[in-house]
Amino acid sequence: MRPTAMLRWPAAAAALALVFLLLIAAVPPAAAFYLPGVAPNDFQKKDPLQVKVNKLSSTKTQLPYSYYSLPFCKPDTIVDSAENLGEVLRGDRIENSPYVFEMREPKMCQIVCKATISDKQAKELKEKIEDEYRVNMILDNLPLVVPIARPDRDDVVFQGGYHVGVKGQYAGLDVAVVVIIAGRIDAAIATEKPIR
Repeated sequence: MRPTAMLRWPAAAAALALVFLLLIAAVPPAAAFYLPGVAPNDFQKKDPLQVKVNKLSSTKTQLPYSYYSLPFCKPDTIVDSAENLGEVLRGDRIENSPYVFEMREPKMCQIVCKATISDKQAKELKEKIEDEYRVNMILDNLPLVVPIARPDRDDVVFQGGYHVGVKGQYAGLDVAVVVIIAGRIDAAIATEKPIR
C-alpha cells in the first residue's frame, strides 16, 4: 500500500499545478500598478499646478515647525491635506499655499503678497535662519529639491527643500535677514539695530 500512496502525491501536485495555471491564464494581464498616494496625474497645457507646503525642518535642531509658524504668504483658508498615516507619523504638515503655476507656461517673478512683520516675527525668522531651517514644498507629490554642485566629484547632488534665509549685510545696514527663494530675494528684513 505504501507505493500507491507515494504515487498519489505527484499526481495531486500535478493536478494542483494545472489548476493554478488555469487560474493565472483566466486573469487578464495588468498594464500598470498603483501605490497609495502616488497615483499619476495627466496635465494639459495651462492646467493649474497647486504647490503644497510642508513642515520646516532642520538637521541642526531636529524639531519641525509648521510652515505657517513664520510670516510667509498665506492663502485665504489653510487646509490640511495629509493623505496617509505615514505622513502624520513623520510629522509632516502638508497644507495648501497661495502659490500656483500653470503647466508648460513660463512665469516671471510675481508678487503674491506684501506684509510688514513685527519685531517678534523678525526675531523668530532670524532664529530659524540661524538654526538652518529648510522650507519643504510639494508639487504633485514631488518634493522641491535644490541642486548643489560638488566640485570634488564634478557632480550635482539634490538636497530637500531650500533654506529659510541667509544672514548678511544688505544695503549698508547693520543687520539684515534676507530670505532667498529660488535664487531671488523674496523678502529682506533690515533694521538699524541688531535683532535680539
